[in-house]
Amino acid sequence: MAGRLVVVSGTGTDIGKTHFAEALLWAIGTTGARAAGLKPIESGVADLGRTDAARLSGASSFHVKPFGYAFPDGVSPHLAARRAGQAIDVAALVAGIDAAQREADVLVVELPGGLFSPITASLANVDLALALRPHLMLLVVPDRLGALHDAVAATRAAEGASLPIDGIILMAPAIPDASTGSNAEELRTIIKPPILGTLPRADARALANAPGVAAVLRRLTG
Repeated sequence: MAGRLVVVSGTGTDIGKTHFAEALLWAIGTTGARAAGLKPIESGVADLGRTDAARLSGASSFHVKPFGYAFPDGVSPHLAARRAGQAIDVAALVAGIDAAQREADVLVVELPGGLFSPITASLANVDLALALRPHLMLLVVPDRLGALHDAVAATRAAEGASLPIDGIILMAPAIPDASTGSNAEELRTIIKPPILGTLPRADARALANAPGVAAVLRRLTG
């Protein structure tokens, strides 16, 4: 698995991307591989000690020097950067991620917000993902009403941008609704990317053994 890059994005924010990435890092760590997690852009950061990036680092079995941007305002990254008087240097992020990828066996990078959330005035997460050329591009979707639309819209848009989606993970919502539990089966009939699994609400370390996480691990080791 030397030098493998996994990019985790989603159909929106606060849908469980970080929780899934943590579980994946724990799972990779159990194989003996050096797994490192990064979230190089983050907004809504009130406490630098309690960031998503810190959570990913805590689940990592190997650590690379953290870098990137943490903005206080909980808005789109491009707007959070503007309010902070900064500019997100995408080329520098790509260079930093490439360097970290060479150090780790597996590098898991979580993107902020949704796949098409803007990170600069002219670039979105999808553009960063394209520049990174990941071995696995994963999309996290909340298992709730609207999942069908959100997954179809995101995967069709990604296809139009020439970004392959290698797998989809559904995350259980805080409050289940009438669609929860049925979205995976429905999505398998209407979108091309494989549905790798549906993860329940549980501790990230416990989810390391979940079938959906195991499916991702098989793709990394296969």
